[in-house]
Amino acid sequence: MKMLKNNKTLQIFIIGLLLGALFFVVIYGFDVLNVCNDAWLLTGRDLQQHYIGWKFFRNADWSFPIGVHDGLTYPYKVSVLYTDSIPLYAIFFKLLSPILPQTFQYFGLFGLMCFMLNGGIGSVLVAKFNKSRIFCAFGSVFFILSTPVLQRLFGLLSEDSRHTSLAAHFLILAAIGIWLYKDHFTKRWKAALAFSILGVLCVLIQMYIIFIVGGLMCGYLLHCLLKDRDWKRVGMVFGCFMASSLLAFFLVGGFTDILKATAGGFGIYSANINALVNPFHYSTFLSKKPWHLGQYEGFCYLGLGMILLYAVCLVVILQKVIKLGGVRKTKEVLKEKYRNHKSGVISLAIVIIVFWGLALTSTIYLGEKMVVWIYMPDKLLDLLATIRSSGRFMWTIMYFVMLFGTYMVSRYIRNKNVQKLIIIICVCLQIADLARPVMNIHTQYASVPEEEDIYAEDSFWTTKLGDYKHIVYYPLESCGFYQMLQIGTKASYFDINMNYFYMSRFYRDSLAKQEDKKNKQIFENNAFSEDTVYITDYKNAHKYKDRCYLYEADNLILAFKNPVEGLKPYNDVYVSKDDPLLEMDFSYNGRATVFAHNGWNMPDYGEEGMWTTKQSVLKLYSGGAKRVHIALEYEAGKKKGTTTIKVNGVKQYEIDNKSSGVAEFDTNLKETVNERTKKGVNWLFLNTNNIFEVKENGREEDRGIFVKKITVTYIE
Repeated sequence: MKMLKNNKTLQIFIIGLLLGALFFVVIYGFDVLNVCNDAWLLTGRDLQQHYIGWKFFRNADWSFPIGVHDGLTYPYKVSVLYTDSIPLYAIFFKLLSPILPQTFQYFGLFGLMCFMLNGGIGSVLVAKFNKSRIFCAFGSVFFILSTPVLQRLFGLLSEDSRHTSLAAHFLILAAIGIWLYKDHFTKRWKAALAFSILGVLCVLIQMYIIFIVGGLMCGYLLHCLLKDRDWKRVGMVFGCFMASSLLAFFLVGGFTDILKATAGGFGIYSANINALVNPFHYSTFLSKKPWHLGQYEGFCYLGLGMILLYAVCLVVILQKVIKLGGVRKTKEVLKEKYRNHKSGVISLAIVIIVFWGLALTSTIYLGEKMVVWIYMPDKLLDLLATIRSSGRFMWTIMYFVMLFGTYMVSRYIRNKNVQKLIIIICVCLQIADLARPVMNIHTQYASVPEEEDIYAEDSFWTTKLGDYKHIVYYPLESCGFYQMLQIGTKASYFDINMNYFYMSRFYRDSLAKQEDKKNKQIFENNAFSEDTVYITDYKNAHKYKDRCYLYEADNLILAFKNPVEGLKPYNDVYVSKDDPLLEMDFSYNGRATVFAHNGWNMPDYGEEGMWTTKQSVLKLYSGGAKRVHIALEYEAGKKKGTTTIKVNGVKQYEIDNKSSGVAEFDTNLKETVNERTKKGVNWLFLNTNNIFEVKENGREEDRGIFVKKITVTYIE
């Protein structure tokens, strides 16, 4: 870039790079940069998904398009892009795979790159307004310690979301930079090349960011159009950006008829009006402000240092107004400035309005309170579902706010030393404000990590799984996604593929039906393969229990062609003389979640039970049992009152909500004839007459008692 040919600008860029590297090492340490250390990547959820996606892609044969493999969606091929495994790194290191160690991860290197480029490009953006190396160096810290980057990269394990590749905010900053330094791209081909490179990098790093970069490009082109009526630039830049991005998307295997294009949810994963000042868990001094469920996607806390900078700017503005002679004179000056920069102001205003509107969506919240609801037709919602996590558009507004703050200080405070003093004080406050969350992250990565395998603890996954070549889920939804993730992790240690996995998009409905239909034929025709582990649900286990060998592992039902030693034999959920014991635990992937009919607060990841509401219902099936013994383990609620247990309308037991223990009783059952039509289904009701209310992330819940496990034992 021409601007980096300037020796001083290049120095400022390098200073930003080095500061980014310094802050990365201080926060995350050196262990994550050890390419042979993957323990920290196996601690659950998104990081684990991205790493497993890379492992399966690395071990697969090369195909065309170059980013596809069938390890996780056998026999179909899907791109490594859809496990958010950063295709740019995955493809490069797959080329080097023969000379790499057996255990190899690149996510620490990617994180280092993000911090360095965020710092380098951020410092160059600040240099547009202030040529002081000290000012730019300290100004870059705001971009290095960007709170959504801290949240996304290797954030707190307790956070709701952590898509590592979404930390590549240098792509957003680079797009802003092209616009800000538009005079350095007077030749159309340079602007076309710059945005084309950004488009390709978005595809190869994080596809979602291309919508943000594309929006900024449109703002830049509108600016050029309004100022110079340069239609040729619009056509060339937009055309090259689209062509290069689509070509990269094709080469990496993004075009697929296997997965859905959208996942729904537009309007849920939005930004709150308070997003810029809501610290969530990322402030030492400020407490979390209310927001609505799902709005962690719009998290973009400015930090106390930046807020202080704006307080200074406010004082400066007031002084400027007084110096100009009042509001009327100030308006005249602003009108003159507007006339001189009309094209830039209009284009920037349009981008901010559009981005802010997309971020807030049609359901706008201030804290927990909905203040505006705008009707949108279903077809429009389906279209917008492509950018369903639209709260992320607030990131760009956050960066505009940061830049404007540094501009105001640079433009209206004439004394250079005062400028430096202000930016130093604000950055020190910013670091102090982020110190506690940063230390929490540092502690997390400085400790010895343990693999998260609470849903794949059975010894089968480490001792026997290697004897097989395939894992087949039938039906596809017979396993929760986080449990599927941990099973995939175990499978990655062996040469095993599977027909489904936790990805950023789901199978198309027609393909999912086709896959289930194919595997249904295997069960019906007793055509099981000796080299395959079939993971099924209780309905098929009951239906086909005489055609295969069934076992239990981590609340999953495993089916095999041949018997397997060491696994717990499966007990049918239809209680009968032959299957006299039914145990249902209420953990995240526990069996009870299948039979919970309504009125339950489903457990969060890792919880060991479910809360009842005013009325909670559980289904029971009888395969001939007329009378059973039921034992219900529970823990106390927080309000006085009682919970009445009924079976098929008959009162069986009464629980004191403030106590913990086991409710035991005998009851009659009717034989289940047809589960689908509910004929013969037995209903267990828990009616709580005095609940307590909780609010978490804007989600309101009624809670009675905490049920951990129900055991049903055959009597006659």
